[in-house]
Amino acid sequence: MKKSMLLSAALIAATCVLSQQAQGFESVNLLKNGDFTEQYEGGLPADWTGFSHPCYLQRIQSTVTVVPDQHFLRFTRKETQAGEYGHQTIALPSSVESVYVSLRARGRELASGDDWWQWPGLTYSWVLADGEETPIGPGRWLLLQSDSESWVTLETVLEKPQNATGIRVAFQGIGWTGEADFDQVTVEPLE
Repeated sequence: MKKSMLLSAALIAATCVLSQQAQGFESVNLLKNGDFTEQYEGGLPADWTGFSHPCYLQRIQSTVTVVPDQHFLRFTRKETQAGEYGHQTIALPSSVESVYVSLRARGRELASGDDWWQWPGLTYSWVLADGEETPIGPGRWLLLQSDSESWVTLETVLEKPQNATGIRVAFQGIGWTGEADFDQVTVEPLE
């Protein structure tokens, strides 16, 4: 009885995996270091670029760092001035029709800026064949809009335009104040 139950469970699990693969749902994170296990000297995450200079961040009373031994990215902001908080640009194969984007987030003492979209989170834009970028509007961004002591998962599926060759993901650094943590950032292709 026990053997047949284990065999049934294994068959169900294999069927789910094969079904996902047949539908093109391959669980491959195209984003490098989305779990923040690697960092540069000074605490910034490896493979992410475009951070504001530390002197500027200090002037606007902001910090960006990978929390040691816990491997998540923490932003602390006391002023609403804009800061650049890191991005990655990812090439997408032509067979990709859409992408699944997700991250885990939590926040403390969060306050939005003047506009409804000025919350901590992840923004993105499509990269076109000519190198230009087309923003994917704030209505599709993954924004943490309230305090949360425990981790919450924010996720979306984005349909890729035919002329897009990549996607740029970036942390939103305009308007909001408080402390926000991010982890397990993923960009997975759906074919």
